[in-house]
Amino acid sequence: MYAEHGELVVRKYLPENPDDLIEFYRENVRHRDCAFHLRMRTHGDIDLLNCHPYEVLNKSQHGIDLYLMHNGVLDSGNKKDVSRSDTYHYINDYLRPLLARDPDLAFTEKFRSLIGKRIGSFNKFVLMDNQGRQSVVNQADGVYWSGLWLSNTYAWTAPESLWLSQPVPEHC
Repeated sequence: MYAEHGELVVRKYLPENPDDLIEFYRENVRHRDCAFHLRMRTHGDIDLLNCHPYEVLNKSQHGIDLYLMHNGVLDSGNKKDVSRSDTYHYINDYLRPLLARDPDLAFTEKFRSLIGKRIGSFNKFVLMDNQGRQSVVNQADGVYWSGLWLSNTYAWTAPESLWLSQPVPEHC
């Protein structure tokens, strides 16, 4: 997700193979100030509904587009609908009711601290609005790599030159 001309651009995709993922990266992520998420299924079905980012608020109802990406596992009442992810349930049950009253709250240190304590340091949230404002919950528990912030590195390793600090070779 990234903001462009006052709009939040959200792309969701289910790659079928590594080449599909690399092409998606080239077209949608590379050279942009954005948030990018690769989902490892923990709860819910593998489908576009459960792909990140998730809508928290939308312009027509709340005057702002606000979306969220999550890394970790939340205990948030997933049994209500086991086809949906833990992130979906957390947004519906906690974040949307809280932020609908005051969307700017998402961009305060008090919000990041409160939510960070509630979800625990293993979980990280990245929120972004249509103006490009970003808020990272539990940012200090992430990792800085090649000038970028990563929510974790437990399921991924790569040399710095592969994706980020150098142009992606045309044969990749």
